[in-house]
Amino acid sequence: MNKRVTFLAAVLAAPLMMQTATAAEVRGFVHINGSNVIRPFADAVADRISKSGKIKRPWVESNSTGGGIQLFCRPDTGESPDIVNASRPMKQAEFEVCNASGINRIVELKIGYSGLVLAHAKKGPALDLTRKELFLALAKNVPDPECKTCDTLVPNPYKTWKDINPSLPDTKIEVIAPPFGSGVRELFEEAVSKAGCESFPFIAAWKETQKSKYKEACFTPRTDGAYIEESGDAVVGLLAESAGSMGFVPYKQYMNNTARLSAVRIDGVAPSVESIAANRYPIAKPLFVYFKADHVGKVKGMQQYLAELTSDKAWGEKGYLAQLGLVPMSAGERKLYAADVKNLRAMPAPTDTVAAGPVSRDAPQAGR
Repeated sequence: MNKRVTFLAAVLAAPLMMQTATAAEVRGFVHINGSNVIRPFADAVADRISKSGKIKRPWVESNSTGGGIQLFCRPDTGESPDIVNASRPMKQAEFEVCNASGINRIVELKIGYSGLVLAHAKKGPALDLTRKELFLALAKNVPDPECKTCDTLVPNPYKTWKDINPSLPDTKIEVIAPPFGSGVRELFEEAVSKAGCESFPFIAAWKETQKSKYKEACFTPRTDGAYIEESGDAVVGLLAESAGSMGFVPYKQYMNNTARLSAVRIDGVAPSVESIAANRYPIAKPLFVYFKADHVGKVKGMQQYLAELTSDKAWGEKGYLAQLGLVPMSAGERKLYAADVKNLRAMPAPTDTVAAGPVSRDAPQAGR
């Protein structure tokens, strides 16, 4: 009799046990989504941990930081990512959406930095440009130069850099920028297009009052040949052959071609590991990974993925992610963030004022 009761209880309990096992656990592999900028790094780590065949390769997708976080914060289902890659800190509103969906233990991991360099051929003159000047050079429509007090846009009239600023060279504007869908396009739009556009207060105000107008003004490039979309090694070749052209290349690609290329100072700052890590170089940003602490130890492969990502052979100064373009953090910062991962240290609610530079345990860090 006791055996029959025990067996019946086990049968009745089985569905409940299935319910307590999350859909993510049943899935059997790690699901990652988020920023295009971080996609190459995520793929490299996923390839490493799946080489043995003992772990299924993590499913890595990318669309954007905001889109990835939106999926990450959905109620915990098999389709909801375990990890989201972000080229900016998580916002307070996004954190609150996660909490409302029952996702309450999120760990924030900064993995390093990404930087873009505006480069030109060595034989070209040394240049220092502002992001406002870059917006005026590359946008399809710009503030009317004939009416300084008018809050109106006109088709871009600038043909040379000297047209924008008399102190700049009298050379034709020709800039190679990352194409839509490329890994660094997100960084270009955020750090160059958006920043330059918002240097005009009336356009910045449209962000709250006329969002579609704001997006069109800030992110629509000119189509008359001054703005050229290209990426990869082809950019270096094009720049090396033309003394007048400039082009955006990832920091790592620039460093591999310093014999052929020179860097433009942006807002007075030259690109370097030091200026990028200290958050002084304008076209750079910290890169983050957010993961669900409750999935570690349950979703197969998640511990291995995080351990590999935070190993010196991956994110260190000489790691394989640096070879792909990641600008590493200092050893001290890596140690702090690796400890957060090991201890599954849940982040507090962000305040939307996260500093992008090196962290310190001496003062509270928003989002840390």
